Amino acid sequence: MTVRQRFVVLHRYVGLVMAGFLIIAGLTGALLVWYYELDALINPQWLQVEPPAAHSEPLSPFALRDQVDDAYPDANVHWMMLAPPDAHSPVRFFLSAKPGAPALPIDEVFVNPYTGQILGGRLWGDLSQGLANLMPFVYRLHHSLALGTIGTWIFGVIALLWTLDCFVGAWLTFPPPRRRDARHRPRRFCTRWAKAWRIRWRAGGHKRTFDLHRAGGLWPWALLLVFAWSGVALTLCVNVVVT
Repeated sequence: MTVRQRFVVLHRYVGLVMAGFLIIAGLTGALLVWYYELDALINPQWLQVEPPAAHSEPLSPFALRDQVDDAYPDANVHWMMLAPPDAHSPVRFFLSAKPGAPALPIDEVFVNPYTGQILGGRLWGDLSQGLANLMPFVYRLHHSLALGTIGTWIFGVIALLWTLDCFVGAWLTFPPPRRRDARHRPRRFCTRWAKAWRIRWRAGGHKRTFDLHRAGGLWPWALLLVFAWSGVALTLCVNVVVT
């Protein structure tokens, strides 16, 4: 088996290992583009507010924080939104339990920015609370397979394999070297490599699928590499911050 054939086998099986993870990341990522819109559609009672007047101004976020502190005496506000993103959105607060206090039933709270009314809350990403947590769970699934730090490392390893496999795949699109005993006149390299850009539409199903895979991976190669390496970088950043 030649070196090129070994890399073909390596590329094939690494691709099979990555396929399931990339499908999950792709599908969940497509939903996360509309995270806030879908979340508001699922939870209108929390995420859609009406200003009392056309030009009403929201209350101070610190005054709203004080109301959250009063409502949840066993919790600390460790993240708060300084202003709602638009006139019809609530202000979000994230809570953490105080030292020695029991675990919180919710850690994300929604507050009406005009009245200070607490609209509700949820334990972010806990799907056992129902569809109210669907979009946060999709986010967890996209980021860490909903497995916490272990899932983040798994995605990081997959992203590293993807990064390396990008270079292997690009190299495999190069035409193999000509044999020294070839009798026909060798063609220019660019002419030989142009085959990687062509798709044999009239060929059989296997050859046509192979051409689609090869050309479809070659054309957006730089973009795929950016996705792969950014996945590695995000994994390193998240785990360094956590530890």
